[in-house]
Amino acid sequence: MTRPAYLTLFWSYLRIGAGAFGGGMAALPVFDAELVTRRRWLTAADTAEAYAISQSIPGVIIVNFAVLTGLRMVGKRGAFLAALAVVLPAFLVILALAAFFTGRWENRWVAAALAGLRPAVVAIIAGAAIRLGRANLRSPLLVLAAAVCAGLLLAKILAPVPLILIGAGAGLVVHILRRRKEAAP
Repeated sequence: MTRPAYLTLFWSYLRIGAGAFGGGMAALPVFDAELVTRRRWLTAADTAEAYAISQSIPGVIIVNFAVLTGLRMVGKRGAFLAALAVVLPAFLVILALAAFFTGRWENRWVAAALAGLRPAVVAIIAGAAIRLGRANLRSPLLVLAAAVCAGLLLAKILAPVPLILIGAGAGLVVHILRRRKEAAP
């Protein structure tokens, strides 16, 4: 991993923020394209790990990810610059939209445009989920665990936070059992 200059880091995260439409899941391919493929600052495994952590803590995923990866690459200043850069495009767009659409949200043209965005956002999120799955689900057991978790979530049996806690607990149990097995004579 190369250590980026602050200005380069800022511009990269600004690009990410400008291209990350559709929320946290939709931002994953943008992060991957910029940080892994284009800049080679992180590996795909680094990105998947940081993304999983970012989803597991309170806050906006894209900001959590920017802070975590910025901190990892260049320290506290990097975390601050990455977070600032990644939110700046959204802030400016929301500010402009709020000014332009004040009193126009019920306009049929605006409603039609927003309705057309929904399937595109769903497709972006589905693509990100598939990509994340390919990077992290390396065994049939992990695929089964992901399918069970998705079923529990979709059936509204468990919320995301308990699923995350159960997953972390299961990972710790498996790790402990593997270490004991390796340590056994």
